[in-house]
Amino acid sequence: MTEQKVRYEISRDWPPPRRRQPQPSQITTEITRPETFRILIIGRANAGKTTLLRAVCGAEGEPDLYDRDDNKVRTQLCDIRLSSHIHTFLQRGEHNIEYALKFPSNPGFSFHDSRGFESGAVDELEVVRQFIRSKAGLGSMKKQLHAIWYCFSADNNRFMTAADKEFFNTIDTGSVPVIAIFTKFDALDSVAFSALSAQGIPFEEAQKRAPEYAKAQFDQELMPLIEKLAHPPRAVVCLRNMHNKSLPDLIQKAASELIEKTEAALDDDALKVLLVQAQYPNVELCLKAALK
Repeated sequence: MTEQKVRYEISRDWPPPRRRQPQPSQITTEITRPETFRILIIGRANAGKTTLLRAVCGAEGEPDLYDRDDNKVRTQLCDIRLSSHIHTFLQRGEHNIEYALKFPSNPGFSFHDSRGFESGAVDELEVVRQFIRSKAGLGSMKKQLHAIWYCFSADNNRFMTAADKEFFNTIDTGSVPVIAIFTKFDALDSVAFSALSAQGIPFEEAQKRAPEYAKAQFDQELMPLIEKLAHPPRAVVCLRNMHNKSLPDLIQKAASELIEKTEAALDDDALKVLLVQAQYPNVELCLKAALK
């Protein structure tokens, strides 16, 4: 082929025809990014769930309640704060797990509440199982469940009941990480202090060593049981003094630890970014994430 003919072929085929852009009516799949990080929080009464959520969100008041379509729940008369209804929702367990709690001061989190499992509470366990399964099957990341916080109260003589073990042994949450949270861990410090004092350790020294001793006993006695579960949590967090408002720095540190452990347990980088963005009131955590 002569040079003249090659030039002719190039000029005839160039520029290539522009591809037709699909019209809006032709687009059948809509990609939406989630605006909130969705968490299922499980725990029996007095497990410190409400205190925990307030600490994480940096909130003082009550959360607002949203239905499954993300509409704020209203009374029949007017749109008012539903403090008494939400108090009942959290404290008595009279609720719909599909409904979400959001604090106005930090709408980056959506919390779904489960009242936990008492021995023989088959119904609630099945409700949670179906909720996790249904959220996992949703195609939209916006409505999917992103993490599970399972709360245990450390001031209870029985850390883990048979019903709790059934959850971890029979429910596979797949890619949704479960974080085991032991609240009120400072209650174990008192037990540790008594044990150290009984060993003849002076008062001030026993008081100083009690938190470390309590954690060591926890790791030695309880962690092996947790690790033997069929579907163990991906992370374990022990929180102290969350209820003590006179120690705001310790509360923020505990909340940051929980968020960091949750972030580390996530497999999806996009969800990690979403979690950090949701925690925008916590400047320290955002700076740590930016430096990674």
